Amino acid sequence: MPLRKITPEEAQTVALNAFTALSAHGGRLARFMNISGLTPETIRGAATEPGFLPGILDYVASDEALLLELAKEMNVKPEHIMEARRTLSPSEFE
Repeated sequence: MPLRKITPEEAQTVALNAFTALSAHGGRLARFMNISGLTPETIRGAATEPGFLPGILDYVASDEALLLELAKEMNVKPEHIMEARRTLSPSEFE
């Protein structure tokens, strides 16, 4: 059965929850910041940019082990995180 399409608001919540889960583990957050080029000084400003939440989900989706870990911690299926990614970045999947 296909997943139901989630709303942009739900997708934003998934992305925020994923970021919270990343932030809960210093090593995960450090790796995300290293790969994204963000620093403690720039992350607040970046968080207000339209690409921040899709970027979090792109990062999570790029690492299957991380995707599975976060899905478990967030008590959602990995497919739910991927659907949130598709909702926030629809042009990448057309």
